[in-house]
Amino acid sequence: MDTPEAPNSFRRKAAHVLDRLRLRRREPWNWCVQNLSLALFLPGLLMHNAALLALAGLGLAAGCLSLPLPPMEHTELRRILPRIERLIGQEAAWLAAPLDRRKKWRVALMLLGTPLTAWLLWRQDIGPLGLALAAAYLLHVRRRNIADGIKP
Repeated sequence: MDTPEAPNSFRRKAAHVLDRLRLRRREPWNWCVQNLSLALFLPGLLMHNAALLALAGLGLAAGCLSLPLPPMEHTELRRILPRIERLIGQEAAWLAAPLDRRKKWRVALMLLGTPLTAWLLWRQDIGPLGLALAAAYLLHVRRRNIADGIKP
């Protein structure tokens, strides 16, 4: 029998799970595992390699768990820990920033670009991806020139 509180209870549980996943994403080991797993998706799609795609999916799922690993500062990776923490902080700051016009534009580009990139990699069509990367770099150079006072 459904009670009126059931949807609220489900929302609370879902919000709790999302909060835990967000906090796990901020742990250095989990962040590294998830980003390295995302990097495996590109060659997996390009080479139609089911093993790489499965490994990437397992890595993403493992990055959501509590990893029983020693603190990163007690391992050989302590040299790159400050960079990892800086990147985690930048990611958290971007997520916490208000949803302004620029952020909406970036989110829309990610929502459109991610499946399009996956589809182009699956089709093994690298040309459009190269053109998109070149155009993005040229836009970056243009913005930097404008910031330095050089007229385009």
